[in-house]
Amino acid sequence: MDMIHVKKFHIDGIPISIYELDNDKVKPVIFSFHGFTGYKDGDYFKREDYLARLGFIVVGIDTILHGERRIPLYEALTDSEKMKDINHMVIQTAHDAVNLYEKYIKFMPRVKKERLYSIGVSMGGAISIYLSTIYPVKGTVSIVGSPSMVEFYKYKKSYYNWTENTYYLRNLDYLKTFDSVLNQEKINGKLFLTGGISDAIIPITFVKMLENHKNVTTKLYETGHMPNQQQFDDAYKFLLEEEKVYDEKL
Repeated sequence: MDMIHVKKFHIDGIPISIYELDNDKVKPVIFSFHGFTGYKDGDYFKREDYLARLGFIVVGIDTILHGERRIPLYEALTDSEKMKDINHMVIQTAHDAVNLYEKYIKFMPRVKKERLYSIGVSMGGAISIYLSTIYPVKGTVSIVGSPSMVEFYKYKKSYYNWTENTYYLRNLDYLKTFDSVLNQEKINGKLFLTGGISDAIIPITFVKMLENHKNVTTKLYETGHMPNQQQFDDAYKFLLEEEKVYDEKL
């Protein structure tokens, strides 16, 4: 059995981890995005290893202000204060991923050209969805993530009882430019979105916002915000099916 090689380094100041089977096969790249308060190597069910075993070059990236990109000033904030900027983290990290791919990753050895995928959990799911609106990703997976920045921000205002001040209103208006539901005509490739029926962090109403989009498949599971193995198994099946479709087009 081929061993998985893991390389960890910084590119343009951004910490990344790359997981790849030790063989000479040409492989598609998939970005793996973690959840709120997580980091690039610490998510669920060892999905980076599993995706590498499926034949992907897996790139884990620390979201800004997470993992090795943490700063004491941010760490000292309450979850309520941190959450006020979560959508900015989503936007910035997706653009970080595009820049890394365009400048470096697509030129690495054994990379299938222009064959990029992404997967993420919770906040990472939102990053994955937004990435699909700014780059021609072939297949996108969001596990219990929200496609709408605007509606999610409104929901968190109610959840945390934020004051409707100038900062909040300006943020709300700003997010309309980037919101994947309001700008769903920009979505590239196929999307697979999962939701937990009893999820109180990101209710299934958010997941359903794109259920009528021609490129989107949604599926709900008997779980809360914590993903289960079935969601990942279905996601892996979706990714392999999409990769097969593109292989058959060659």
